[in-house]
Amino acid sequence: MSARGTLRHTMPGRIRIVLDHPLPARDHLQWLASALATVENVQEVEIRPRSGSVIIHHVGEYDTLVDKLDDAGLTIETALVTDAAADPIGQVVERLSQADAVLKKWSGGKADIWNVVFSALVAGGFIQLARGRVAGPALTLFGQAATLAMSRPLRRFLG
Repeated sequence: MSARGTLRHTMPGRIRIVLDHPLPARDHLQWLASALATVENVQEVEIRPRSGSVIIHHVGEYDTLVDKLDDAGLTIETALVTDAAADPIGQVVERLSQADAVLKKWSGGKADIWNVVFSALVAGGFIQLARGRVAGPALTLFGQAATLAMSRPLRRFLG
């Protein structure tokens, strides 16, 4: 029995592999976790069936571990570029897009992240007004809501 996956993340002592679809059956995943846990230098194996991920906590370098994991039944395709520069803006945009999709699905398409954030800013502004904090917090929240409303034509990145 074996499984295939793609390396998504590596850092000292931890790697994350996303298994190819269709995912193996749950009993196969349990067998895989047990087999990987017996590999030398592997400390812990987490199987996450919902995301199709395998998290491996280990001692030593990934490069010395990969062949042993393959022998244990997990073939890893290395699509990870370790020297790539971090893209925090891209990551934030990706997370916002995911949150927007969840919100649209949950609301049946009636709400999106922009409208929810706008409403929260306006509500926060009114709360600050009620507390008598007009000059600072209330105006700041209303200003942020106005900025969000005016940026409506620029929302293509979350489309």
